[in-house]
Amino acid sequence: MEVPRLVDHDRRRAELGEAAIRVILREGLAGVTVRGVAAEAGWSTGSLRHYFRNQHELQAYVVQATTDTLRRRVLPRVQRPRTASSVVEGIATIVEEMLPLDAERREEYALWSAVVAWERQHPPEGGSVTWNDQRAVYRQCVAVLRAYEPVREPSQATLPHPDAQVELWAALLHTFVDGLAAQIMNTPGEVSADTAAQLLRSLLQAVPPARPDQGAHRPRAESTTRAH
Repeated sequence: MEVPRLVDHDRRRAELGEAAIRVILREGLAGVTVRGVAAEAGWSTGSLRHYFRNQHELQAYVVQATTDTLRRRVLPRVQRPRTASSVVEGIATIVEEMLPLDAERREEYALWSAVVAWERQHPPEGGSVTWNDQRAVYRQCVAVLRAYEPVREPSQATLPHPDAQVELWAALLHTFVDGLAAQIMNTPGEVSADTAAQLLRSLLQAVPPARPDQGAHRPRAESTTRAH
């Protein structure tokens, strides 16, 4: 008697997610169809429909898989310890991970854009995941520039900071980076990596330090900094 092979359904879904991400990078989210993803994965459409009944279910899964992939790729780079010549320089190297300055980050920008396109069509109940994730990073960066200790619990970074200036400058930085990233992608001949780096550092240098009565911790020495 032949023993049927066990199917690792989680692995199969992961393979579909990887195939769909390749489709997104080539064709955008609109290319993520049951037929298109099945062909990319080397499956029949019938096999794929065993996991997803329709294109909406497939795209919803792909968006989640894409978001998870981006977190696995970007967050470790953002959170790694750094040694820099100044606080501004240390923060700049963190924010640059969010800019499409090389092939890997241009690919990540395309994936972020696909997730944003999905969220625009299907607004999440709790608000945009990508927006909240990015705002948390910028909030942390501005808080450090204003001499606050970074929070250790990731969920805390998604909450508004008690210092209103941190919230204001996080919003400005978020808007600036989104605009700069769009310029780099849409008019690559006009905004070089060097120009983007200079513009970013100019904005970060403009963030005012917190006053002593606002409860900031003692400012770090400007010679070296560890940013997380």
